[in-house]
Amino acid sequence: MVTTRKKRVAMTEKLKKDVFMACVVRVSREILPYGSFKAVGETHKIHPRTVANLWYSTLKQIPGYQPNTPLDPVSLLANVPETAFTTKFENSGRNPKHDRDMLLQEIKNIDPTARRTIRSLAGAVGIPVMTIWRMKQSKKLKVHTMALKPKLNDDHRLNRLFHCIAKIDKNTINSVAEMTFKSMYNEIHIDEKWFFLVRDGLRCIVTQDEPPPKAISVSHKSHITKVMFLSALARPRFNHTTRQEFDGLIGIYPVGEIDMDLYRDMLFNFVSPDVKKKMPIDNNIILQQDGAKAHLPDDDPLFAAKVTELFGDPTAVKLYTQPAQSPDLNVNDLGFFNSLQSRYYQTAPKDALELIEMVEETYKNYPAKKLNRIWLTLQSVMNQVINQRGDNDYTIPHMKKKVLERQNQLPLSLDVTAEASTYPLDILVD
Repeated sequence: MVTTRKKRVAMTEKLKKDVFMACVVRVSREILPYGSFKAVGETHKIHPRTVANLWYSTLKQIPGYQPNTPLDPVSLLANVPETAFTTKFENSGRNPKHDRDMLLQEIKNIDPTARRTIRSLAGAVGIPVMTIWRMKQSKKLKVHTMALKPKLNDDHRLNRLFHCIAKIDKNTINSVAEMTFKSMYNEIHIDEKWFFLVRDGLRCIVTQDEPPPKAISVSHKSHITKVMFLSALARPRFNHTTRQEFDGLIGIYPVGEIDMDLYRDMLFNFVSPDVKKKMPIDNNIILQQDGAKAHLPDDDPLFAAKVTELFGDPTAVKLYTQPAQSPDLNVNDLGFFNSLQSRYYQTAPKDALELIEMVEETYKNYPAKKLNRIWLTLQSVMNQVINQRGDNDYTIPHMKKKVLERQNQLPLSLDVTAEASTYPLDILVD
């Protein structure tokens, strides 16, 4: 005859409280009647001895309790400490063979290039792979992705620093409250990006008995169908003129290979009219671009003439070239393109025309709240640039913007880091 072992019940904090309460309810005439442990155990599907151990161990933790004294249910419930039911699973089981603190110190001394995978790290330390895996599961180790960043020289760092300091609201420099950044409501960031019809390594979930989808065939990876788009973004806000929410989406335009003539044509015939049509303001607009060779100089006379034609004032819209080697100071490169691309890849275009249609549709449906959070992330990045004196060796801090948004506490502009006060702000801020 084969006997099956009963599955052990995990004594969670809630289960411990329920079992203790069930015992307290059974107290009669200042004692716990005979058979109570068995009855409570049957109700909660645990062994009577487990109930007894929990009962006596909890009584010992009640201040002033003495064994073999009358039991008062009200006093028991009022004086039992919350820590009596704490479950510490990490203290269970056999002691580890390898001291974790010593392993962590040894891992810190290993070159990062020798610990890119669990297997390579285990080999470098000389311990089993499962030991490294358990340390990762227990949050003692974490995976860090090392992103490539543009190489900067001293001029790059200085220009980046001046750029970020210039974004400080000059009305808050000498105020009693903290300095804050400008709202950036008058800025439009433009940039280009290639969107591919397919990409290598796409994942999908299939059932156990389902054959995998047919592989996508291309003559060469360099021949994958792609289209370049020009994106123009402003910061979302409420438009008091139209009494409607402005989503910040000026437009996204398929351009293909771009040169200065095509770029000027896109600004003249597409971007500028959309700015005139959609922007809640019609003066002091800054059109920020990167320093690509195909882009226009900031003082381009033809662009000024086009602005005069549309707005009646050549200074209504100004071109501004962001610091070199600084994609992190443009909301398109900072987060919007990656976010848009992840949404776009959830569609399945079959040719270039469908690719254009789906990218435009994805852009049109992009959430305004999410775009606003990217603009706040940009201000967080500028704080880090100031802290690093123009360098790009930083990690963007988490602000829990979604939580603040749900609590209606998301700030319009972030406070400026205290490091900024070491510079002559009255001179640097325009």
